[in-house]
Amino acid sequence: MTDFVAVLTLSLVASAFTEGISYALVYRTDEFQQIKTKIQQCEAKLEAETRSTVGNSKNRQRRIDGIEATLSTARSKASSQQLRSMVVVAVVQLASIYLVNQLFSGRSVARLPFEPLKIFQSLTQRGLPEGSDVTACSATFVFVLGGLAFKAIIDRCLQLGLPKSSALPKWVTNPEEVIGGKK
Repeated sequence: MTDFVAVLTLSLVASAFTEGISYALVYRTDEFQQIKTKIQQCEAKLEAETRSTVGNSKNRQRRIDGIEATLSTARSKASSQQLRSMVVVAVVQLASIYLVNQLFSGRSVARLPFEPLKIFQSLTQRGLPEGSDVTACSATFVFVLGGLAFKAIIDRCLQLGLPKSSALPKWVTNPEEVIGGKK
């Protein structure tokens, strides 16, 4: 049990560290904050425009298309801003996984209450000796799952990154238009 707690603690520390790197390199910059504000404003305009029934439907659709184009441009700028921190975060995560593999190599840190599917056994047993119990869980598996969960929690609590789009994509709301079917 202590190995499990140690792996989760390392996962939490690594996730917090990488989010700190992302904050320092991207999220706190004025340029990213301006892009984030522009995205929020465009989403508000888009929502108001789609709810509005005022005006000609052709003009309204033209305004909606213009807002969507602006929103798409702003999102791509934000993605390019985030790219540089993603490279640094990937290197830190790889180094963390290497450290966990070195510290807990060959030791099971948890037991699954079920037998995983064959395709997942290589993930849950990574770093464990051949022939170990199939319900045994390696430190690498626990570390990666913990990291995914902690990163999502940290992002949500600190509200880092871009706001999640509330609008559904066009292929969901109107698939006929996208695939060229009925109009």
